[in-house]
Amino acid sequence: MTIRHVFYRLISSDRINQKHWEKSDGERPNVYDILSPLMKWMRIHDKIPMESITDEHRILTEKVGFTDPEDFVMYQLGRLGKGYLRCNAQKQNRYVEVWIEKATLLHVVEPIADEFCRRVVVCKGYGSVTFQAQFYERAMEAIGYGQVPTVLYFGDWDPSGVNMIHAAMETIQEELGLTGVDFFRCGINPEHFSEIPADPVPLKPSDTRTKAFVQDHGETAYELDAFHPRRLQELVRESLIEVTDMQSYVEQLAMQNEDLGVIDAWRKDVADVAAEYAIHHGVVKV
Repeated sequence: MTIRHVFYRLISSDRINQKHWEKSDGERPNVYDILSPLMKWMRIHDKIPMESITDEHRILTEKVGFTDPEDFVMYQLGRLGKGYLRCNAQKQNRYVEVWIEKATLLHVVEPIADEFCRRVVVCKGYGSVTFQAQFYERAMEAIGYGQVPTVLYFGDWDPSGVNMIHAAMETIQEELGLTGVDFFRCGINPEHFSEIPADPVPLKPSDTRTKAFVQDHGETAYELDAFHPRRLQELVRESLIEVTDMQSYVEQLAMQNEDLGVIDAWRKDVADVAAEYAIHHGVVKV
């Protein structure tokens, strides 16, 4: 998790009263301000694993440069065929994207979508015309392949979170003229409330959609982060299975195992040729 994700998980928890999360009033500290040092010392003292918190703002680039040609060739041979995954969605009748409202949940959702060879789209806030036009292009390409463009949406259950997917699809369908798109709101939905161990979050009076939301759905609201990460992963997997031809999926996985055997044979042949070349040209000593 990121520190921000931990924060949202905590403010969704029923173990701590909402008043503890108010901004500093001079007497009570802002909990978000003390969360980072708290997590720091918990990791230093082995209360939680060091790797449990990720830092998305500090990036380490890969080292470049090789000692000699042999070093480079051996490196390339070691990588040959590594990470191969057959696209198990290539025979599906649906082109599926998983849309999530929170960037902090990308690392939770992406591994599940990868299992089905599906894209994840972080659509924080209301999408721009650029965002919608890009989806239009992807959807039209899928239609050209005879597939049904399908969106599985996961967002907050609050005035904006509920309205967001409908507003996006309205623009895509009515203004961009894209028809034939299936979209499903998969969570958070009212049927999930009973399984969320958290207090509802207060509605924002400043949101112009709050009045209509209360009239249609009541005053209960939850952040998507209220789901335990494992439960969110389960829900994403269940939703993907619902729109997936599982027989075709299993067939593609079986073909992937066959592909890996072919790649392994290629790697051995290439390694033998590289070794012969290196010896013949004196790149390495016998």
